[in-house]
Amino acid sequence: MSVILLFIDGVGLGEEASHNPWYACPTPHMEGILGGSSLVRRAVGRHSEEAVLLEADASLGVEGLPQSATGQAVIFTGRNAPLAMGKHQSGLPFRRLRNWVQKDNIYLQFQKRGWQATFANSYTREYFDLPTTRRGWISVSTAAIQSAGKELRMLDDLLAGQAVYHDLTRWSLSRMRPEVKEIPPEEAADHLLGLTSGHRLVVHEYFLSDWAGHRKNEEWIRWVTHHYDRFLGALVRNKRKRDVIVLVSDHGNSEDFRIKSHTMNPVPVLVIGKVSPEVVPVNEEERDLTGIVPLLHRLVEDEEKEFDGKKGEFYDG
Repeated sequence: MSVILLFIDGVGLGEEASHNPWYACPTPHMEGILGGSSLVRRAVGRHSEEAVLLEADASLGVEGLPQSATGQAVIFTGRNAPLAMGKHQSGLPFRRLRNWVQKDNIYLQFQKRGWQATFANSYTREYFDLPTTRRGWISVSTAAIQSAGKELRMLDDLLAGQAVYHDLTRWSLSRMRPEVKEIPPEEAADHLLGLTSGHRLVVHEYFLSDWAGHRKNEEWIRWVTHHYDRFLGALVRNKRKRDVIVLVSDHGNSEDFRIKSHTMNPVPVLVIGKVSPEVVPVNEEERDLTGIVPLLHRLVEDEEKEFDGKKGEFYDG
């Protein structure tokens, strides 16, 4: 059994309104998961034995709009980064926050428990040659995986189907490297699922949703919703029976195209897979992003308890 953590940047739970692309644009696979509903706040609740949508507070008791650096730090550590830093921090993390993430995060926690975890995103050599990267300006997700001593997935891994590019289809990479061909999002999903073998946790980060939201770029958000919906649909359709998908965002943004800034909307926590209600309680009165890391632990713990209960019997994992 593996947990697939899909971190999608800048998607809150908004209204059923024309200014919300996650409602206005067709997302047939998401709607199939959510019993006919779009990814909106009204859809929060259990939709089937294998699909529950929760909402989480991204503000974490700190004044101001939730931001990427601290929001992502919470998702990857399970600790209240805005409170620890004294404010919400945008963009790439400053050194203090970066060090805070590298000290303790989901990869290190899984290592201590003997569970293998990996980051699916691939990098290019050009990224590490950038002056900003050389000065230490890296994302929270990069800082977290590097702290665990893991080798990053590079272009060769991507071309071998052992990594997933940040935009899923490799469109942006193909513009820089003609030898790299675009692929459909369904193929990217197959590559991600291939990484579940031998890993308890597989993480993928997608940030074009936030990019399109800040620019109020309607063409791009239609591209994002269409391709991400197809990607998610293929994951759900082809995953192993006992695998669990957890989709979460760091803050709201692209769900309200009336504004360019982030929003105060709660963010989605979508759990897809056969999970006991005790592991994913639906009726908690308060839930925030610090609950994501404990949820990942509980999902693996629950699977191990079930395996122990079967006393080593073979079953479809």
